[in-house]
Amino acid sequence: MSIPIYPNHEHACPNVGNCPHLGGASAISVAMAANQSEGTRESSLRQIRLLETRNSELLSDVVSLQEQLERVKLELKIERQNKFATNEQSDDDAKPELQEANQDDSGRKAKRGAPVGHPGWFRKTPQEYDWDIDVKAPRVCPCCASRQVILLDADPLEHLQEDIVDGQFRVVLYRHVVAKCIACDTLVQKAGPGEVLGSRIGPGLRSKAIYLRNVIGITYRKVPRAIEELFGITFTAAALIGFEKALAKLAEPVVDDIAKKLASTDGPVYADETYWTLDGDRAYFWVHGNEQFIHFTFETTRAGFVSRDVLGPDFCGTLVTDCYGGYNAQVAGAKQKCLAHLARTSRDWQKLVAPESADYQFFEDVKQFVQRGTRLHRRRKAGKLKGAALESEILWLRNELERLSLTDVEDEKAIQLQGRILRHLSEWLVFIDDPRVSPTNNLAERAIRPLVVLRKICFGSRSREGGERMADLMSVAETARRHGHRASDIYYGLFTRPPDEVLRSLYAPA
Repeated sequence: MSIPIYPNHEHACPNVGNCPHLGGASAISVAMAANQSEGTRESSLRQIRLLETRNSELLSDVVSLQEQLERVKLELKIERQNKFATNEQSDDDAKPELQEANQDDSGRKAKRGAPVGHPGWFRKTPQEYDWDIDVKAPRVCPCCASRQVILLDADPLEHLQEDIVDGQFRVVLYRHVVAKCIACDTLVQKAGPGEVLGSRIGPGLRSKAIYLRNVIGITYRKVPRAIEELFGITFTAAALIGFEKALAKLAEPVVDDIAKKLASTDGPVYADETYWTLDGDRAYFWVHGNEQFIHFTFETTRAGFVSRDVLGPDFCGTLVTDCYGGYNAQVAGAKQKCLAHLARTSRDWQKLVAPESADYQFFEDVKQFVQRGTRLHRRRKAGKLKGAALESEILWLRNELERLSLTDVEDEKAIQLQGRILRHLSEWLVFIDDPRVSPTNNLAERAIRPLVVLRKICFGSRSREGGERMADLMSVAETARRHGHRASDIYYGLFTRPPDEVLRSLYAPA
């Protein structure tokens, strides 16, 4: 609205130029200011409307991009899970018409399995057997530990078991004397040699199948095919998972003992971690070990408390790791940072700076420092470096580390690497004072390498329980290998012997 500067009528005010009601201001100037403000207001409103329109368009674009992102995430998750989807999950995701087809006449979901009248799949009962073994009744009840066990006048109970014995397929018939515990009023049995009670598949086949899956890294579906081709025994992937569950339960005391031995050592313990996929989400495998024992842990977090839970709050040995900050809060007698990681970082970042610069030379000096440190450890361990030559090399390493921490650098990456050296200044040369300690973390990286390969084959685990089973079984397998034993033999022992006997055989030299 435009305000006229001067009203053109007969009641003209004599105080237009000096109005007392406007504080002595001129009415003309006030009207001109009002007209100018009106124009500014209209211009501002037009700009606001343009910005609101632009914001609406941008908001619409953001919503569209968020929907696309969620869809891509869902597609990626489905792609990862598709290979491991259960039949129940497949039915839930099926189209409505397929779901209706899977319903019975009452509208309820039809039972899974073969159609009515279709014969189900059963393991064929062998008509012949290679060996027969008579098994005596136990003296002590395995349920209540009572000694009130009596023999019954009945025909022996027969149990046929298929297994791989000495590399050949065998069928063994076990005849159990019928006995009963008076205390708990139950029939009791004890396992015969090489027998798994209540199972048609023996421990030899079980241990080899679990070895192929968890140590070699063959998928669940391919292990039965390999066993069938080699030995002619048929079983399903679901049965293999059942074997793993049973063995992981039996292996728990052994895994706990391995962790306790690592926590009580005063020597070096090497630690590392790698990511794993858990039902489409991120999880982690942790490894702690030395030359004798290897312990794997499966967790959904990369927080440092995982390492502290394994080694405990009173760990007095030397912890050898990379520079990951999760290990900073771990209590240890000493800490050695991996020189190989330092050299690898220097090699990669050296490519980003000019060849003639001081930063390029700094990276070159770091690589030279690492090379001489690892060479000192190898030669001293082999007995080729002693006396004055050893002392001279140690002195050079100490002086060179101090010089690297004080060198003037300009590039961002060089400054970052120098900051890492300064942050762990007392943790680079621990191996000099303790010859048992290696300057690199290669032992843990080699131990965790099979998991990296398996991750690329099977894309992870569908459940947390599956990851924990793999951690326990790999702990037993890697520890057995370090004592000169075959992992499948230790697995066999867990199925057939008490845990204390398995521990003695595991730690005994081959």
